[in-house]
Amino acid sequence: MNLKLTFHVVGTFLKFFGILLLVPAICSLIYRDGDLYIFVITACVTIVSGLILELVCKESQEVKELNRKEAFFIALLCWIAASMFGAIPYFLMPIFSSPIDAIFESISGYTTTGATILTDIESLPHGILFYRSFTQWLGGMGIIVLGIAILPKLSVGGVQLMGTESPGPIMEKITPKIAETAKKLWFVYIALSLILIVLLFLSDMPIFDSITTTFSTLSTGGFSVKNSGIQGYNSSLIEAILTLFMFLGGVNFLLHYYMFTGKFSKIVKNSELKFYALLAALFILVVSVDLWHSHYPDYFEALRHSSFQVVSILTTTGFNSVDFNIWNEFSIFLLFIMMFIGACAGSTSGSVKVLRILILIKSIFVKEINHLIKPNAVLLVKVNNRTVPETVIANVASFFLLYMLLFVISVLAILAVEDISIMGALSACAATIGNVGPGFEEVGATHNYNFLTGFSKLWLCLLMLLGRLEIFTVLVIFSPMFWRK
Repeated sequence: MNLKLTFHVVGTFLKFFGILLLVPAICSLIYRDGDLYIFVITACVTIVSGLILELVCKESQEVKELNRKEAFFIALLCWIAASMFGAIPYFLMPIFSSPIDAIFESISGYTTTGATILTDIESLPHGILFYRSFTQWLGGMGIIVLGIAILPKLSVGGVQLMGTESPGPIMEKITPKIAETAKKLWFVYIALSLILIVLLFLSDMPIFDSITTTFSTLSTGGFSVKNSGIQGYNSSLIEAILTLFMFLGGVNFLLHYYMFTGKFSKIVKNSELKFYALLAALFILVVSVDLWHSHYPDYFEALRHSSFQVVSILTTTGFNSVDFNIWNEFSIFLLFIMMFIGACAGSTSGSVKVLRILILIKSIFVKEINHLIKPNAVLLVKVNNRTVPETVIANVASFFLLYMLLFVISVLAILAVEDISIMGALSACAATIGNVGPGFEEVGATHNYNFLTGFSKLWLCLLMLLGRLEIFTVLVIFSPMFWRK
């Protein structure tokens, strides 16, 4: 592996990332809350660090392509660098009691988890609030994907890099050139963001709230500028709009591109989208009936809250329109199950992904069970009328087992060091590795992660990174084979 090239590319990324950190400074200039210097210093430190790294590790000749090892290492280093340098605004602003808290908030933002340490969000300056939501918007589509779209040096290894950051077992390209694919995905992302900002503003949400809420909605991140979350707006219209766009954020962005270009046949035939919509509809129906009998005499009130909360958890957004901690155990358990499903591959959501669940189900029922009936039959697993290769099925099964193993180990680790309920530990680990955000009981919708020890916060930070980079991208560097020539 060419370490010199690896760190040179990371230096280029840091320069680009530092420029992005100047965007919240515009908000600080407008509102004049006294936090402008924070973003100027952060941007300067990041850009200078990138320049130094780029110059020290400059290659003598131009490299035409990155290999897989370099791509994995660059992706991991870029995300760690983004999280560390992204924590500087929180360091400079006396918000948190320890550096670990600042790192936790930064990683939670960029990985679109939405778990927070903050207890009084509304007291923060507009610039910091804008920055929190902006980190989620950047992390939603992917900061490396954005870099590939803009920077020639990152597009050199575009196919490999995009593969490490794009969520899901199958990655498609819109165009033969990966940089063009990245540009088109970001175009769709920006277009949907602008539409949502306008709709929220027309629904009587303040313009600042409309922008920041949009950042956290399409990215399926879940940060809010209100202490009580979306519940603070008390608007069924706003909740309906956000429910729709959270659902859209959970759809593969290639399908959004097909919609914008009129290729509706590819959308209609997509098996994953059908399964995703079916799951959402079933969960909404079951939860709404349970709430109707237990909490809300009016069925439409029950349907309103179940629709919002089911879509919020299923897409791993983590917004709350009510305190769902007070719901029946049955509905809470269903929400907990949803934390392990997630939305579509190629979307901004976290967790296992609907596509992997669909492949596992088809693998079990189409292959394994039918194979018992007809041992000599050639049985194929198909998704979107395409045969799923055996290597992909094996990868999906391995991913699921590893995901659950990490979850169990993490729950035991948290229970060992924290005075926390079992459901609190279970949901904290599920919510962080799945990039959901809020959990239940001590880490529920109206609570936060501030009470945890430094060890637990760092452990959950690792889970957030593992979840966002889909485990293998992180764990591969610990393999002895990775470092062999």
